[in-house]
Amino acid sequence: MKKIIYVVFSLLISISAFAQDEYQPTTTWPYIYEDFTPGEIVLNGGAHQSGEFNIHLSNSSLHFIEDGLIKEAQTYELTSVKIGNDYYTNAGGKLMKIVAKSDKGLVVLGTEVDYLKLNETGGAYGSSSNTLATTQMSSLEGVGGSRSNMNHMELKNSKDSGESLPLVGKYYLFFDGNLIYATKKDVSQFEGVDPAALKAFYKENKIKWRDPSSLLTLVDFLAK
Repeated sequence: MKKIIYVVFSLLISISAFAQDEYQPTTTWPYIYEDFTPGEIVLNGGAHQSGEFNIHLSNSSLHFIEDGLIKEAQTYELTSVKIGNDYYTNAGGKLMKIVAKSDKGLVVLGTEVDYLKLNETGGAYGSSSNTLATTQMSSLEGVGGSRSNMNHMELKNSKDSGESLPLVGKYYLFFDGNLIYATKKDVSQFEGVDPAALKAFYKENKIKWRDPSSLLTLVDFLAK
């Protein structure tokens, strides 16, 4: 069957999901997008719903606006999400961006806060480097969860008062319900792979671990 590949080329430039001179999430606006953006969700039952959406960075969950308030969707109810021109899938309970696709599976990108980089600052938020990650995770969880129904415009107006959040993008292979971090070590530990066949595949194919189109060949090899 002919393979169809969709690659988001803008994501191949850097491990970081955002360039330094572009939009940067903050502790008071911990979202992938600069603002809530029109889009559409597909529920497990196949129903489609339109709205304004954003992805929260603490747990890759979907937030939406209803009557001027920010609310959180239940990820387990979602199959996929379209935000602007970007497509996300529910991969292992988190919304991850589709960067390459074939008839056998997907390569997806998970975007998260780079807490290692935050710790390298030595406590830029008034905390020691040992407690920084815990402190900032608490800040990120201030939106959604038990504190949902926050006013969208009030939160948006406060976004520049927070500290910048460095991000890291991680590629995963997603097929047959399996979500595998795209590293040689993690792939080798996948129970469904024949080590000898995998070794032969690597010998024949020079996998580029930061190239979604290259990773997609690995998805097709591993998938049933």
